[in-house]
Amino acid sequence: MQEYPVKLLHEMLETYSQSGSEAGMADLVKRELQSLGMNPRIDSAGNVLALLGREGPEILLCGHMDTVPGEIPVKLQDGFLYGRGAVDAKSSLAAMMLGASKAVIEEKCPVRVRLACVIKEETTSDGFKTIIADGPSPDFAIFGEPSGLANIIVGYKGRILLQIECLTPGGHAASPWLTKNSAEEAHNFWTSLRQSLLCNESESKFNSLTGSLTGVATSGPDNSIPSHTRLTIDLRTPPYTDPGTIIARIENLARTYSIEHPDVQLFVIAREASNPSQADPHSRLVASCRGAIRRVTGETPTLLKKTGTSDMNLLPPATSAIAYGPGDSRLDHTDQERIEISEYLKSIEVYAETLKMISRLSRSELPIET
Repeated sequence: MQEYPVKLLHEMLETYSQSGSEAGMADLVKRELQSLGMNPRIDSAGNVLALLGREGPEILLCGHMDTVPGEIPVKLQDGFLYGRGAVDAKSSLAAMMLGASKAVIEEKCPVRVRLACVIKEETTSDGFKTIIADGPSPDFAIFGEPSGLANIIVGYKGRILLQIECLTPGGHAASPWLTKNSAEEAHNFWTSLRQSLLCNESESKFNSLTGSLTGVATSGPDNSIPSHTRLTIDLRTPPYTDPGTIIARIENLARTYSIEHPDVQLFVIAREASNPSQADPHSRLVASCRGAIRRVTGETPTLLKKTGTSDMNLLPPATSAIAYGPGDSRLDHTDQERIEISEYLKSIEVYAETLKMISRLSRSELPIET
C-alpha cells in the first residue's frame, strides 16, 4: 500500500499544473482513479469527477489539481517529497483519492462520495463554481488543504477585492499648487478607509476586518500631475459579516470624501466578493474527523481558523464543511515546498476513517464527541 501512494504523489508532482494549465494533471488523475476501480469523467470546466457508493450520507471530497506558478525540482530526500504542490495541495488530493478508495471500494463503507478534483482554485475558482452550479449540495464537504496531520480547518475569512478609481483635473508638475493630485488623494482616501473600518492591529485577526493595499497605478507622462489613479485593495472579512454591507459602507465613505473635496471623484468597484465560512465545532463532520485523527495518530486534534480563503468559501452555508490535509501551510507557494512521506501516508488513513465515522454517526451508532 505504501509504495503506490508515494509513486502516485511523485507522478502528480512531476506533472506541472499551474492554474489554468491542468489538462495533463486531469488526464493523470482520471487514469489513476480508473485504476482504483472508479468510473471518473472530465466535465465541461476540466474538473475530474467520480461517484462512489450508493447509500448513506453524501460527502463531497474536493481537492484542487492546480498550483501557483513556479516549478520546483521533484525529489525524494530524507523522508520528504519535494515539488510544486507538495503542500498546496496535491498531497491532500492524492490522500483524498486513496482514502475514498480504501473506505468505499475496499471496505464497502456505506456512504456516497462525490470526489471532485477541480481546476483554478488558486485563481478564479472556476472549477468549483461549476460544481456548485451543477448541484445539488451534499450533506457534508471536506476540502483538501494543508491543515497538518492533527489539525482541522473549521473556518476561513471572506474576501472582497476592491478597485478604487480616483479622478482629478491633473496639471503640470511644475505647478502642483494649482490642482489636486489623484495619487495623493487616492492615498489619503486609503488612509481614511483604513482608520475608519480596518482593524489590522487587532489581537483577533480572524474576527476582524483587515485589508491590504496591493496595487497602485497612475496614468500620464512623468512631468504631469496624474489625473487618474487606481488602487487595488484586498479586504479579508470576519465571520457573520455581509460583503454587500461592507462595500456599501466604503461607497458611502467615497461619496463623503468627494463631497468634502470637490475636485476629487472617487468610484468604488467590487471585483470579487466571497462570504466567510465557519463550521460548527460540535457538528457530526467535525466530530468524525476528530475521531479519525485520534484513532490514526493518537493525538488530540486542534481546530484552526484561517485568515485566507479557499473554495470552501463558495459553498452554501447550509452544508457542513471543513478543510483537512497533510502539510505545513507555511511552505505554501514557497520554493521549499515539501511533504513528509509518513504524514502523507497517515492522512490517507485519516480520510478513510473520517468517511467511516461519518457513516457510523449518521446511523447513530456512536455518540458525538467534541
